[in-house]
Amino acid sequence: MTITEFYLAIKATHIGLVLASGSLFALRGLGVLLGSATAMRAPARRLSYAIDTALLTAAVLLLAILHLNPFTTPWLAAKLVLLVTYIVLGSLALKRARSRPHRALAFCAALLCFAAIYAIARRHDPLGFLAWPPK
Repeated sequence: MTITEFYLAIKATHIGLVLASGSLFALRGLGVLLGSATAMRAPARRLSYAIDTALLTAAVLLLAILHLNPFTTPWLAAKLVLLVTYIVLGSLALKRARSRPHRALAFCAALLCFAAIYAIARRHDPLGFLAWPPK
């Protein structure tokens, strides 16, 4: 038995973890903007770390199974750049921005990055939603 035989399960897990990670970030971001302390408490942070670690693991397994190099595959390179941007903006949205308006702006920008990453993944095109013709 090889890891390739688990491709569909790993892909489904990856997709589920993407949805869980994005949903948890959206809930935590809204909580922070509404002044809820729960959004930044240890259980929420630990759950986020666990989901994101599993998500990264699934992504690396998919890259290995498909023999893809994210630095030479344009749509994966675009996702990687947006992922780093999403992480930075998410950090600003949840704790590092100094004011509520700045947090709100970072939160909206992070959600846009998340949407762009999703679109690129669905289309396998670095332009994501901007690719023409639409599928």
